[in-house]
Order: sequence, then structure tokens, then C-alpha cells
Amino acid sequence: MRTYIKIWIIIACIVTMGVFAYLSADGGSNIRCNRMYDKVYPCDNTKYEVVTETWYDSAGKPFEVEVLSPINEGPVNRDPRLREADTKGSDLSVIFEAIVGVNIILAGIAILLYFVLLNLEEQRIPLSGVFSMLLVAFIAGSGVFCFRLYKIIREPGGIHEVHYNAPIIYLYDDQEREATVKLDLNGDLTCTYPRYSEDTGWIVKTSSDGVLTDKTGRQYEYLYWEADIDMVPDFTKGFCVRGEDSADFLEKALADLGLTDTEANAFIMYWLPQLEENPYNVIAFQGETYEEVAKLDVDPLPDTVVRVNMLFYGSDEYVNMEEQDLSSMNPSVSEREGFVLVEWGGGKLG
Repeated sequence: MRTYIKIWIIIACIVTMGVFAYLSADGGSNIRCNRMYDKVYPCDNTKYEVVTETWYDSAGKPFEVEVLSPINEGPVNRDPRLREADTKGSDLSVIFEAIVGVNIILAGIAILLYFVLLNLEEQRIPLSGVFSMLLVAFIAGSGVFCFRLYKIIREPGGIHEVHYNAPIIYLYDDQEREATVKLDLNGDLTCTYPRYSEDTGWIVKTSSDGVLTDKTGRQYEYLYWEADIDMVPDFTKGFCVRGEDSADFLEKALADLGLTDTEANAFIMYWLPQLEENPYNVIAFQGETYEEVAKLDVDPLPDTVVRVNMLFYGSDEYVNMEEQDLSSMNPSVSEREGFVLVEWGGGKLG
């Protein structure tokens, strides 16, 4: 029995250390590039040369873009996000990670069984020899590997923690009444104002001009919260915007998303400094992916709901991607009626 368990452990150790060696040899980047949703890390630029082209934005304004052109290998690749051969390999990384995880678990179980068996047979645990060295190697290697695997999984594009900065909630009402707003988050609140109660949420009195009044009589322009949320960002569609063009882009995008000029101005003033720091920004406004992890429970139910959530990451190069249709995501300003809830916020990946 001990012989079989030893073989089991040795094989598991060899597999784990082999995978760790593969990752150490930059195999991690290959895994990332096999992900359908990888939009952040260029995959295999070694066979390409940088070519500067003149492109035109939606207003016809020219700007220069650095694209990757394969050397003697066909037409220009205008999408540096993925290698063509890897765009349908998303299952590979999932299978790989699952196999490695199961392997580590089985190896751990085998080690425990071996120690239990030695204890039952009243034999001393070997402290030297090849087997003990393998145990030490397994423990050290699996620990480092788990850390590397964690980093790969948590990089933008996979399931990872997003810190949502300054989501704020406006409430406009055609009558004065008490309203309760509760948050149902797949994560943890890090800051709220006014102070949020886990039991009762926010309880405020509404008004037609949007001023909110709490039970003490203190008035607020909006409800504010921040949180760390686990989610899978959706970057299948979006926009790549030059940092210096961020203000113009946001003015149009936020109008399409149903924000008033006043609401949009507050949004832009908060996010513009971060966007202008980058040569380019890859921006995607989250819809169902955000609704699933950040739910609002409002009583009474609003007649109109407008939620704007922007995720973005900086890029040194232009990323060509299919544009989102923003006008269909929320009611327009002219379509607002009755009790209206408006929320905007966002987060930066990477």
C-alpha cells in the first residue's frame, strides 16, 4: 500500500514541478493568450513590426495609430490583442488550471494518507532520502505555483476583484416620500456616505430637485458607496480612446447613456484625470455583468432606472474593437418619468 501511495505522490510532484517549470519559462503568457477575453496583454509581438498608420475617428478627425504588421506574413494585423491562432482557445486555460488544481489536491491527500499509514504501522516518518526531498520540493513548488496561478487568474480579463470607485446614486421624485435603498453586492463595501446600515440600508426622504433628507434632517445631493467586487468584466465590445480625447468621448457617451449634463459633468470631473494619464484607454460600459454583482433593492420601486458603470484600463497602443451601442442601455433623459434612480460609477483594471 505504501509503495502505491509513494508512486502516487512522486507522479503528482513531478507533474506539479513540471507545470511550475513551464510557467517559469513564460508559459503563463501563453495561457493568457489562449483566453478569448484577453484584451490587456499583447500576445506574441516577436513576429511583428510596428507600423504607423493614419486612422480617422467617428467625427473624421485624423490620428496616428501604431499597429502590428507581420513581417512577410500577409496583411496588417489591426488587432494586437490576440494572435489569430489563439482566439478560440479559451477552454484550454480552464482545463489546464482545473487539472493542476486537482493534481495538487490529490498529491496533498496522498501525503496525508502516507503519514497516516506510517502512524498506524508505528513507523517513523522518513526525514531523509529522495522521498523527503520530493516532499519538500512539492510543498515549496506547489506554494509558489499557486501564487503564480492566482496572479494569472486575477489579471484583467479573468474573474477578479474590481474596486468600484465612487458609485453615487441620485433619486429624483415627483413627490416627497420615504425611500429605502439597499445594496446586494458580490463583495464588500469599503466606504459609504451617508453611513450605510447593513440592516436597513439608506432611508431618506425624496424630493423633485433630487435633494435627499435623512431622519436627522441632514440633506445630501446623492448616496455614495465604494466596494471591492468579484466579477468577470465584459470587454467583448467597447472603445479605445486616446487619453487626450477622453473628455470629448465621455460627453457624447454619457449623453447616449442617459445622463444629464450635470450628472455627466460630475462623472467626467471624477474620471478625467485618470483617463488622461494614459496614451490610450480601453473602455467598456458594463451592463448585465454589473447588474449581476451589484444589485439595488429600492422601496418603492423606481419608475425609471439609469445605471452607468465604466470599466477601463490603460494601453500604450491602440486596440481595435467592436463598439458598444450605448443608446440602448438606459432610458434617455427625455424618457425619465415618475420616481427616477440614477447611478454612475466605475473602476480601473490592472
